[in-house]
Amino acid sequence: MEPAHTLTYAWRAEITDEEVSTLHALAFDHEDRVEAWNLRLERHSLGWGTARRDGALIGFCNVVTDGGRHAFLVDTVVHPDHQGSGIGHELVVRAVQECRDSPAEWLHVDFEAEVSPFYLATGLFRATTAGLLEL
Repeated sequence: MEPAHTLTYAWRAEITDEEVSTLHALAFDHEDRVEAWNLRLERHSLGWGTARRDGALIGFCNVVTDGGRHAFLVDTVVHPDHQGSGIGHELVVRAVQECRDSPAEWLHVDFEAEVSPFYLATGLFRATTAGLLEL
């Protein structure tokens, strides 16, 4: 019998720039280059959620803030081997709860059409119209 795998979730837990960068590269199929995640989180985040299986980072989401009433859910990512298993949903639900316990009054999320069922089917978010400009 194989040992059970431990899945843990945390808010504002320690991460390394390398592990988040690698997770993003795998999930979004781009070059694996180390980005300064810790500096970004320290400067701009209300908080971030992590999912770990046996200690390895397999899920991440980030909530940035304008310093006032608005928070923005960004960088939601789950390792490709674990997508569709509910980990992303649990990260978002936990992030929403953390935002409800914060001074933020609004939580925004932008997403491409192909992932709209992920965000809208939860019943947490409603569709809105927004604008986007690639810089």
